[in-house]
Amino acid sequence: MGTNLNPNPNPIDDAGALKALLVNLYTGWGYNAYRQENKDRADDQIIRNGVCALLGEARAQLTAHVAGIRRAIPTPSRENPFPGADERARIAVLDALGRDIEAVEALIRHLPVPENDATWRRHRSEREFLPRLADADEAMAGLALQVREDARSNPEPSAVSGALAALRDAIDARKRLLSLSGS
Repeated sequence: MGTNLNPNPNPIDDAGALKALLVNLYTGWGYNAYRQENKDRADDQIIRNGVCALLGEARAQLTAHVAGIRRAIPTPSRENPFPGADERARIAVLDALGRDIEAVEALIRHLPVPENDATWRRHRSEREFLPRLADADEAMAGLALQVREDARSNPEPSAVSGALAALRDAIDARKRLLSLSGS
């Protein structure tokens, strides 16, 4: 046999049939879980799932707050047949805010992540791009934490919606990062 000019020898060389099949199943089709790029891709999904969990906790807190307001509404009487008009208006605002949080959560769950394919690698540098994407995800996580804390400590719709607006801006920044990465 001649000398191997490839500095990275094929792990299948001189392997038995079973080992060759296992190596091909794991690394032969271009995926290797130990490469940093694939770890970064998995971290992106883990962070986004955590962000969605924080937003779910914020929605649950608002739901609990709405239930408390409903319990405080007095029963109707002859003198006051429709009590709690202010409370019902507040409930409507908090319900709308909960739906907004749910919409942002769905948006985050369906954010795109770069594929692991030859076209992507040909036009972009994964090693440089994926850590920037993780930083954008961490920024979203910090803002989702703020939404949850505002829903817990200060269920004023203005405070929660302000933090939610900042989270939407972070989502837009992440989308721009992904769309500009090929330029």
